[in-house]
Amino acid sequence: MGGAWPEVVILGGGFAGLAAARVLERARIPYLLVDARNHHLFQPLLYQVATGFLEGPAIAYPLRALVRRGRVLLARARAVDLEGRRLLLEDGDVLPYRHLVVATGSLPSDLGVPGVGERALLLKTLGQALRVRHRLLMALERAAREGAPLSLVVVGGGPTGVELSGALAEFLRYALPRDFPEIPEARVVLLEAGPRLLPAFRPALSRYAERALAHLGVEVRLGAQVAAVEERGVRLASGEGLVGDLILWAVGVRGNPLPGLPADARGRVPTDPYLRLPGHPEVYVVGDLNGLGFPQLAPVALQQGAWAAGNLLRALRGQDPLPFRYRDRGQLAVIGRNRAVAELWGRGFAGFPAWLLWAFVHLRELVGFRNRLLVFLDWAYTYLFREPGVRVLPD
Repeated sequence: MGGAWPEVVILGGGFAGLAAARVLERARIPYLLVDARNHHLFQPLLYQVATGFLEGPAIAYPLRALVRRGRVLLARARAVDLEGRRLLLEDGDVLPYRHLVVATGSLPSDLGVPGVGERALLLKTLGQALRVRHRLLMALERAAREGAPLSLVVVGGGPTGVELSGALAEFLRYALPRDFPEIPEARVVLLEAGPRLLPAFRPALSRYAERALAHLGVEVRLGAQVAAVEERGVRLASGEGLVGDLILWAVGVRGNPLPGLPADARGRVPTDPYLRLPGHPEVYVVGDLNGLGFPQLAPVALQQGAWAAGNLLRALRGQDPLPFRYRDRGQLAVIGRNRAVAELWGRGFAGFPAWLLWAFVHLRELVGFRNRLLVFLDWAYTYLFREPGVRVLPD
């Protein structure tokens, strides 16, 4: 590969990689940010793109616009050569490094359920969100043409599944009478294999989430483990079949390691407490890929990315690294308009105050003033005029 590249390489422009880049920016350390996509994606709001509440550009921000002291390379890595300290790229080029921060994130996991890859819709990338949106609109058009009921099945009662189910129910509640009066009935079914929704939250908040979804018309099925995704629905472990025009898979992720990195069965790479690869202290592994056992959540990725960059700076200065300490700042999940659950500072609360906090936190964490403004204006318009509506998609 021609040209002189920085010796510090960050692989991945997600939450963890961007957090590491920001620390190096402040320290005036040159670095190279490598990603197969040219944008940073705010994944927590993907479900709103999928349901038409937001446009895709509102949650995607160009990586080159975020980098000032570093450089960006649009490329896909196919492997890492630990002994040679180099990245092998898919186009055949080789990228040497002195220090490497690996932040390649995670991929959806089918959890071994047959048919997920072929028939279920996933929600991890912007392209997948737009595919969900397109398939949703096509399902609506087909149901309207046939005068048939519509059934949407969401699998997974974690934050993504709960938020997606609530958004779908609100979309159908306001869009169907106005845009698709030919559809006699539409329902959203949320399947959760465990005994309650939002298992990471306290039980009282799980019960609130279930009631709030029921108020929106979502049919919540607990203890409903999916055994297979079939042509027109799902088959449960109990043997029951459930018809679904669309099956949306919102459960399970696994790490996305590069060949050359040691990984466990969940695709996560074991590290020492300093976030370094054992035997290779020049390599830091952060975010969803890290195998220390922390939840695969954006706050963990942000903190680990910044911490790894801090330890990298300490290494450059000849100082000892510091073991990673996660500061749990709580968790949030929204359940439609004016309803959310929050667990912060050792307390749990729900309803409109939690919804306001959720909106504030997500606007604050969005990258770029333009994106914050776009999301705020879209939210304000939808809130005031109650029109999630049908958005036109290009051919």
